[in-house]
Amino acid sequence: MKQITKLLKQASLGILATVLVAILFMIPTAIPWTFIYIEIGKLVGPYLGLGLTILILLCIFICTPLITYRILMKLKKNMTRFTIVINLTIAFLVMLSLSLMFMQRVSEAGQKIDIFIDENEHLDFHDYIVSVSSFLDNNVQKAYRKPEALFRIDNYVYSTFLGAHVMQLWETSRADLIVYQGWGTCEQAAILIEELLQGTGYETRQAFFKNIDHQWTEVKYNETWLIIDPWYIGNFIEAQNLKNAKPQFQDATGVIVQYRNGTRIESSQEHGYFP
Repeated sequence: MKQITKLLKQASLGILATVLVAILFMIPTAIPWTFIYIEIGKLVGPYLGLGLTILILLCIFICTPLITYRILMKLKKNMTRFTIVINLTIAFLVMLSLSLMFMQRVSEAGQKIDIFIDENEHLDFHDYIVSVSSFLDNNVQKAYRKPEALFRIDNYVYSTFLGAHVMQLWETSRADLIVYQGWGTCEQAAILIEELLQGTGYETRQAFFKNIDHQWTEVKYNETWLIIDPWYIGNFIEAQNLKNAKPQFQDATGVIVQYRNGTRIESSQEHGYFP
């Protein structure tokens, strides 16, 4: 135990350098650790996957500097200078590689969306919505009130300082990320559906209750806003009939809609909720 403690102390500069680079990658974007987590989690489940992700990161933070230190000791190199330089380089390459692999996976998911749009854009409105619903079911599993809700890594990436910006630079969308992660709740379903509808030129927006935790997509068709929500409310329901769509909606206090440009407006009356 004393020997391990001594070795850790001697390699502390390398560990510090590795952690520093990892933090510079992971805190602004969350990409490296979410990539490890989703790839492992899909194989072993959300909770075990989270534990293994932590172990892998600790291995990167600690084992790499220890190995580097032992090699440098045998080579009798200047310990301080080479430890810092080599571990900074290794950590940078590891984090960069994880980020690049992540973006490759997300890009592949985005290609699925592009192919779907190209193959189905000729369909009439009704048939296209049916195909959109099938695409959602085939590529994203329902995570509501399930442990797999942890797999909604789009929430982590887009809540960071640079996550959304990095995705934009790579010309990938949040919908691409949702297809890659393969799990979602109403929020992820609404984002993906909107992307699929926007891809064929339909005017869309997202809507959510003020006091009920639910979000859905709406599309304008024949000058009427229709609800597209295959997982819960249903499809082709006129927005003005929302209040009567389900008994629990009678207790809602209103609705907010958000357009693609980020503008949010009060839309309660438009959805059947009058003062």
